Amino acid sequence: MPDKPAAEIEIGEGLVRALVDSQATRIPGVAARALAHAADGWDCSVWRLGDDLAVRLPRRALAAPLVLHEQEVLSEFAARLAPTSVGVPAPVMHGRPGFGYPWSWSVVPWFDGRSGMDIARADRAGWAL
Repeated sequence: MPDKPAAEIEIGEGLVRALVDSQATRIPGVAARALAHAADGWDCSVWRLGDDLAVRLPRRALAAPLVLHEQEVLSEFAARLAPTSVGVPAPVMHGRPGFGYPWSWSVVPWFDGRSGMDIARADRAGWAL
């Protein structure tokens, strides 16, 4: 069994760069920011944008409404959790379809960390397995 569903659309660097450069113009120096593929999750492809941002794009139609919902609610969660120092990937920019890409997408803060899929089960201390 695969670790995640297959992508329904190919998301490459050229597409992400075109979307970001054409729509994220309020992000200072966006065209000069490095862009690198970070991961493909269950629902989204994640691209690192410079040192402090990430671009999240749905990989399949089922995830598209989830990204729209994130765009609606994560900013409020971030504001409520700010006093606790818990980071929330609240969108700093809402992207729209373009260049043949059919769904909304987001630019969010980048949080360093590791994917749980990269940690062996035996090393996941405290997890009920």
